[in-house]
Amino acid sequence: MFIMRNEKIIKMCKKIVFAYMFIIFLFSSSLEVLLCDSINGIAEAGCKKDESVPPTKKKKLLKWLKAGNYRETYTAEPEVHESTGPHGGNVRTYYNPILVDDLNKGKTTFSRCATMIKELYFSEEEEVIGYAVMIKVEKKSGKKGKGWLFYETFDGTNEDVSYGKGISECADCHSDGVDYLLSDFRP
Repeated sequence: MFIMRNEKIIKMCKKIVFAYMFIIFLFSSSLEVLLCDSINGIAEAGCKKDESVPPTKKKKLLKWLKAGNYRETYTAEPEVHESTGPHGGNVRTYYNPILVDDLNKGKTTFSRCATMIKELYFSEEEEVIGYAVMIKVEKKSGKKGKGWLFYETFDGTNEDVSYGKGISECADCHSDGVDYLLSDFRP
């Protein structure tokens, strides 16, 4: 009788442990789907619900940039000016509200989802020809800028675009900036 009772308790404990593990599995899977969407290896955790953060896929990003909606919610440099860096021609920089908030608080490590867009005008000041974009996609920038997604097109297409996390052609130069932000513009 005593052995029979212990076996029932053991079976019941096994069922409880199994049910508990199943609940943890379901919760963790659901949480992962809600918080992390990996696109081309680029984590967008925490940014998905913030409309000021552009998409990270090349095609969607270019379409989003060409729509120009960021001009309504981003803080812009006062005017188009000659580029002081390798982007060439004339430029105008925009910061999303997350980056503006970080700069106003004096942060030297920016929040995930902080975004900078540089419009490239080249010879004229009226027509945007290309874009240079930085989106902080990780909490930490890392030694080689892997926490930042860089994107640059000089002709407004994705034909010959620089794109990726911490790509050396962008990160090597930007590593001299404050958390990879080189622009002197402060809102």
